[in-house]
Amino acid sequence: MRNIIATLIFAIFCSVSPSKAQQNGALFSSPFDFELMLSGNFGELRSNHFHSGIDFKTQGVVGKPIRCIADGYISRATVQAGGYGLALYVMHDNGYMTVYGHLDRFPAEVHKRVREYQYNNETFMVDISFAPDEIRVSRGEVLAYAGNTGYSFGPHLHFEVRDSTGEELYDPMLFFAGRLKDTRKPVATAIAVYPLDGYGVADDSSASRVLAVRNGTLADTISVWGRVGFGIKALDYMDGTSNKYGVCRVELFVDDSLRFDSRMEQFSFGETRLINAWADYARYVDKGEWFLRSFILGNNPLRALEADACRGVINFNEERLYKVEYRLSDYHGNTSVYRFNVRGTRQDIPPYASEGHYLLWFLNNALLYDGVRLDIPAGELFESRGIEVGIVDGEYGVSRRYTFGSEPIPLWHGAGLSIRVDSMAVDSSRLYIKRITKKGGYSVGGKYADGRISTDVNALGTFEVAVDTVPPRISAVKEGAWARNGKVVFAVSDKETSLKSFRGTLGGRFILFKYSSKNGRLELDLKAEGVSRGVHQLRLELVDACGNVRVFEKKIRY
Repeated sequence: MRNIIATLIFAIFCSVSPSKAQQNGALFSSPFDFELMLSGNFGELRSNHFHSGIDFKTQGVVGKPIRCIADGYISRATVQAGGYGLALYVMHDNGYMTVYGHLDRFPAEVHKRVREYQYNNETFMVDISFAPDEIRVSRGEVLAYAGNTGYSFGPHLHFEVRDSTGEELYDPMLFFAGRLKDTRKPVATAIAVYPLDGYGVADDSSASRVLAVRNGTLADTISVWGRVGFGIKALDYMDGTSNKYGVCRVELFVDDSLRFDSRMEQFSFGETRLINAWADYARYVDKGEWFLRSFILGNNPLRALEADACRGVINFNEERLYKVEYRLSDYHGNTSVYRFNVRGTRQDIPPYASEGHYLLWFLNNALLYDGVRLDIPAGELFESRGIEVGIVDGEYGVSRRYTFGSEPIPLWHGAGLSIRVDSMAVDSSRLYIKRITKKGGYSVGGKYADGRISTDVNALGTFEVAVDTVPPRISAVKEGAWARNGKVVFAVSDKETSLKSFRGTLGGRFILFKYSSKNGRLELDLKAEGVSRGVHQLRLELVDACGNVRVFEKKIRY
């Protein structure tokens, strides 16, 4: 019932103007006692996902008290080496769930329960749930303390509003816009032009191109013919800060007719990888630039996007000037308008030159070669396309190197990749599949069975079987200060794959080390763990993803 109420409330607020929607702020009070400012907004473009909340600034420090914003109960607490770090989940009586990430510390009762779990299970990682009557919280009371844990690179509070299932994410600006000052407009810096291969051209070419925006328009008028789509590179800004944000709404008009409209106000976790269908994925991987298409690929059901019957693709079939206009808006209604002309000019359209295999996104696709098999389930590709397969000798001599496609190709969830191992001079458990990139590459996992190693991949590219026989590395950090500071710190890393697990003991008994994946630090707080003064035998065991083990032992004085 609470979920139904929350959904109805959200639908009502989304149907009115932002100023009216700000009245929803009465449902939640402020999480802080100081003026609110953002370092990140909802739906920002991140690698393989949309930003699922907003980031509140904490005046550059950790430890700021976070206030409960509405009555409810703490339903969940998690501890991660990356991700949200220390995080709390609160189920509110009004039907919404809120999430608080990158915390510095939990409230006393949650802290006690988390430590019990960690020692009972001998693990740093935690994910525990609480019953509705266990830890009630009231509006205005201190809920937790803001920090910089997990995959955070500066003190802030990551804050989310979800429905009661925890799967639907709402823009928190629906509730907090009235508490934030914003008079600055979004700014576009470039427009991309995407002729549909085999159906359109721009300046006698079927290749996509990027045009700089200067003084609110394009410097040159381009000539187009046939079916062409557009994309835009833009950012938003807010008062009193130099931070950059994603643009809430993008509208594309051609000859005063609305052809495409995006509103990033709600999405589900099941939709978050659709960022790779909306954005120009290949350009992002190649150049690190975010261009959002103003047309919808064949398999992109992201609810934030709406378009005309042609899915936002424009058919330039008349020899004349066409007026194109972009309108970019933020949540406070600040709007920028960019106008430019394109000239319809009859040009030859080169036929579509399909690569080796043409794959239909709505069918199961299997690519079978001597030594490799790629299974792409129906619905995993975002568009039907040709894929060429390249095969060369691999680096390690245990397999060849396989390339699928001439550019990076994203998948919604994943595809199954299996590679035959022709010869093997090492333990099969030390094999993994490596994705090759410009920077070298990284592990995508893999399990060996019956002469093949298999894994799931979430994007196509270049792969080969690699070998990891090197244990994780560990080195002491400022060992001379351990006794004085009461903290034992190590730097840990793994060259080929990743750190899978670690376990520390002191005097033969489990002792809790905290791990941060963002900087590869393992830390033992001797005072917090109740370690007595004296000499203690410390032992650390590190295991990587291929099962290589590193053991560190040393007597330490405290």
